[in-house]
Amino acid sequence: MSMSVKYAILGILSEQERHGYELRCAFNQRVGDFWSLNPGQIYTTLDRLEHEGLVEWREESQESRPHRKIYRITHKGRRELQDWLAQPVAKARALRDELFIKLLFLDRANPELIQTLIAEQKRVYLSHMQQLARRKSELTKRPDRSSAGVTELLMDAALFHAEADVRWITMIEKKRKERSRADRLELGASEKMRAQD
Repeated sequence: MSMSVKYAILGILSEQERHGYELRCAFNQRVGDFWSLNPGQIYTTLDRLEHEGLVEWREESQESRPHRKIYRITHKGRRELQDWLAQPVAKARALRDELFIKLLFLDRANPELIQTLIAEQKRVYLSHMQQLARRKSELTKRPDRSSAGVTELLMDAALFHAEADVRWITMIEKKRKERSRADRLELGASEKMRAQD
């Protein structure tokens, strides 16, 4: 179980009790722009939280539909959530990115392909940054700004990361061009020396 999902669910339930679908909607409303969560993860996490004594549920009947479980946080769950909220994050974000692995192997295998990949990846990063900027703009135009505060902060963090991705890929592009230019000059100098011999 992801620690962040666990505590996000506890945090949502600390505000009010909810059934599974409401939990998923609340999660998506808060962090859906940054983190997709499938329904199975919600229910698996709820089962584990119940097993740990951090949540409990009651059954609610519905007309012409099966009963549903309404979850609420326990006293133990509130204490654990408060302890977790008070602790700083111990590790910086891990640099585990599929692109890093591709660059490691493309660099040796095919220099032309890496240039194409870098150009395409830069387009992807720029598009992502534009989507985030549009989403932030939409958030700032909402009439009810009270619930958007933390989401705006998360949006700022996502924009900073997106900007860093664009700057990083631009630096790679520049270094690859400089390296290619230096290789051509070195090759030209070698050919000139051979011609003089």
